[in-house]
Amino acid sequence: MADLTFDAVICGGGNKALMLAMYLTKYAGMSCAIFERRHEIGGGLATEEMSAPGFRGNTHANIILPWYYAPIYRDFPEFWDWGGQIDQYRCSDGAIFLDTQKCISIYSHKDDPSQERTAREIARFSEKDAETWLAITKLFQMDEFQRIMIDPLLNPHEWQTRPEFLERQAAVFPYLIEAGLDPTPYLTASPLEAVRLLFESPELQYAVLRFFPSGVHNVRDQTKGVNVLGMAGTLTTLGYARGGTHQIAHACHQILVGAGCRFFTHAEVTKVQHDGTRATGIELADGRQINARKLVVSAGLSAGQLLEIAGRDVFGEEICRKVDALSTSNIGNIMWYSFALHEAPKYTAEEFNPDIHETFWLGLAPSANVEHIARECDAANEGRIPPLEDFNPVVWCHSLVDSSYAPPGKHVAQHEMQGPRATDLSEREWLELKKKHADDMITFWGKFAPNMTHDNLIGVDTNSPFDYTRMKNLAPHGNFAGIDQTPSQSGANRPTPELANHRTPIGNLYCTGGYWHVGGEASSAQAYNCYKIIASDMDLGKPWEEQGKEEPDSLVAACRALTEKMRTAFPRG
Repeated sequence: MADLTFDAVICGGGNKALMLAMYLTKYAGMSCAIFERRHEIGGGLATEEMSAPGFRGNTHANIILPWYYAPIYRDFPEFWDWGGQIDQYRCSDGAIFLDTQKCISIYSHKDDPSQERTAREIARFSEKDAETWLAITKLFQMDEFQRIMIDPLLNPHEWQTRPEFLERQAAVFPYLIEAGLDPTPYLTASPLEAVRLLFESPELQYAVLRFFPSGVHNVRDQTKGVNVLGMAGTLTTLGYARGGTHQIAHACHQILVGAGCRFFTHAEVTKVQHDGTRATGIELADGRQINARKLVVSAGLSAGQLLEIAGRDVFGEEICRKVDALSTSNIGNIMWYSFALHEAPKYTAEEFNPDIHETFWLGLAPSANVEHIARECDAANEGRIPPLEDFNPVVWCHSLVDSSYAPPGKHVAQHEMQGPRATDLSEREWLELKKKHADDMITFWGKFAPNMTHDNLIGVDTNSPFDYTRMKNLAPHGNFAGIDQTPSQSGANRPTPELANHRTPIGNLYCTGGYWHVGGEASSAQAYNCYKIIASDMDLGKPWEEQGKEEPDSLVAACRALTEKMRTAFPRG
């Protein structure tokens, strides 16, 4: 006899589970329960006091883009008021170059919607690149382009072959040609090659290329160059969660509590109960049996964990072989440190542009030569940290724009840089590397910001791939995306073609999470796309078919409304 019974049982308590449960409760009218192995829900939506008491940092997800929660803002208007609040720095992206102590600044869409201010900064390096940047901005802000940006993110793959999706893509091509941005040369280029084709100044090449490793893309990957236009347009939209990314999880939790959803922590799912065609519930590690009247969802587990809890025999030899062969290289295994500081970094490059001080995704580079980024990717794939002459950390200081991150008068800064996989080093080697990297970061950072010394340092948290394996779905390598974003593991192939549309061989057992498209980011995409499949299969409520919510226009409108909300709620002082 089951210990508990619900309509929908969700295995895993990360952000994908939370947001899927929101749709199942509100639009499907189901009773839901979420079962999480760890002590806390939210998964990658995590914020902790790490480097010192009172200094808060995000341990996993950090970047929030406008489209991440577009369906949530549209379908759950209370989400913002419960804490799902997003904001932007003055400059959303930028880079400082040590050899010249000059910097390039990409102003945020919140502060510079026309990008004229950014173009003036780019023109200090190249007038031609400034014109190209404005052309990209104009294109990116068009309804037609926004629609095709949304389409592949917030729709199941099997829907994307429908005529209307292909028609919207075809409609954009003439605008690309008219703007002088023919994407054809980039189709077989690597990002490293593509930025050199698109821009003439090494400084802008660097600023755009630096974001590719943060998106789990090797800059030498010959299939990723076509993404350079979208990546350039995205840089102005980089944002963060006010109060920490865990606030997003809190907002979801508040909505779900009101909907009657139940939460169980310290509750590891060890088995999906089924008869080979229909799932009837789950079994927990402590022996409890949970009955599911309508469906079971694996949300946040790895593809391998899914096979184990449901039974490999159910999936068949081919799917099991493909899952076992999923690759995890070193792009996405990151050193993610948090530094408690007396003072925020003060950069020498502020003499070139004072606004560089308030930049979110700030790259620190020995020079504007993009080969530094390529060599960082090379070192990561060889299971090592690059030497100081090829360091390419990204740094940010949320306490500059949000006082909740640090005690009054103090600051907290964080950094990201590629590192080895957890399995590349022994425990002793990791402990040595983590300490050395902290010292190396202070040494390197101090060359750009002279006040970044050990005297300015209150404490440091040395988060690394070795530590990420506490998240069982990221074990054993500690890659924050779980698996690579190679062509065979992206889009309609992620994690395998048979599982990409969120179904399994068991009719009412569904699957989603970071191993599914879009990847390891903390968006609503995996949950929303999974709900679209479930709702279509089971004839449940479909908010995207409601009057006034027609897609993709309603999602484009939600993204634009979010930027206006930022300006109103958090005006620039």
